[in-house]
Amino acid sequence: MPSVLFVNTRRSPLEVNATALAAHRLGYDVVVLADREPPFARELVAETRVVDTFDTAAARAAALDLARRHDIQGVLTWGDRDVEFVSALAAELGLPGLPAEAARTVRNKYLTREALTAAGRSDLMPGYARVHDEDSLRSAAGHVGFPAILKPTSASGSRGIHRVDGEDDLAGEYELLSAFTRPERDPIFRARPGELIYEELLGGTEHSVEGVVVGDEPRIVGITDKWVAPDYSIEYLQIHPTALDPVRQRAVEELARETVRATGMRDCAFHLECRLLPDGTAKLLEVAGRIGGGYITSHLIPLATGIDFYAATIAVATGNAPDLTPRTAFHAGSRQILSPRSGTFTGFAGLDTVLELPGVEHVAFDQAVGTRVALPPVDYMSCVLGSVIARRGSHGAVRDVLEAAAGAAGPVVTEPADSPGAALTEAADSPEARHDL
Repeated sequence: MPSVLFVNTRRSPLEVNATALAAHRLGYDVVVLADREPPFARELVAETRVVDTFDTAAARAAALDLARRHDIQGVLTWGDRDVEFVSALAAELGLPGLPAEAARTVRNKYLTREALTAAGRSDLMPGYARVHDEDSLRSAAGHVGFPAILKPTSASGSRGIHRVDGEDDLAGEYELLSAFTRPERDPIFRARPGELIYEELLGGTEHSVEGVVVGDEPRIVGITDKWVAPDYSIEYLQIHPTALDPVRQRAVEELARETVRATGMRDCAFHLECRLLPDGTAKLLEVAGRIGGGYITSHLIPLATGIDFYAATIAVATGNAPDLTPRTAFHAGSRQILSPRSGTFTGFAGLDTVLELPGVEHVAFDQAVGTRVALPPVDYMSCVLGSVIARRGSHGAVRDVLEAAAGAAGPVVTEPADSPGAALTEAADSPEARHDL
């Protein structure tokens, strides 16, 4: 039976099972190489091999053994951490995939910007500088100025995005991020410990572009509108497709195409994040050689357009033509429910109300009941407790139902007396988070 090999999975079972179901729709068995037993419905997976995928030698040996046992037609990863490993593995197996140099480039925000600069498109980026010690930090601040963003070059999932408003913030934010990017805290930083990027803080509105690269041709599936909390840029709302007018959409699409070309991406999915300034100029935040999260590619695009994005991603990875034909014209969105405090998550008091709202398609628990959660900068991930996914006939209607859901959800988190971490402010009407399209 022809098979596809997945190296690790998404975090949410709702997304995880969607990847396997897409493979089965295309006629493939699913073989999985992962750090731990993934949350697939058991009948969807032909074989799972558990191995430390940060140990690339052990992971390679396990993958090659799986390839001897199964008719592997494509290799995919659904998150950032394994992009470079999957690139090398696909090349060794003679399968389509992201070239090694492109994988290295898109896994590093500094190298991505250097590639665009080399291509003569520095106009598509904010001012930036690499930071690796206190001297380079001071030099970067002198070059870029304030306010600015300081963040790791190789993190993902909106982790470690710190705002720097002036000289008084520099030392403290640098100390926090230097501690965060230690490999012993997270192995994702093993190749680039302590490497940060300091860049100009941009205004305007935030968006992502989802697409695939067929050969070396970027094919854009759509633009998603996004909202982030002003504190640490934690995403809390995504709506697809965009409400941008055609002229602004073209500016965002041009940025995506130029970035794909400059970085040398091919035979992969891509997820690009950008800011659109008030004058209509699109500026790159980052690009990844994998699908987008936030339920955008797993649910929002299929619900809104009828395009099976996961199936398209698998088709590209197996050397087949993706089906990107829209079949419906709805709007779909995802609203994250953020924890109001550090503590123990015990559930949602208003879950029944949320489930009864017209247009709600799914409610996902992004943290298990009983999980200890913390707020940034202690932890950037556990503060997202759950997500509500909805579909309606217009951009405004889907946003209304999602905001109603957020208001009704009632997350219950026990609060210790000395909770660490800063309170997150969603504040959609604040200057930092305002998103008037």
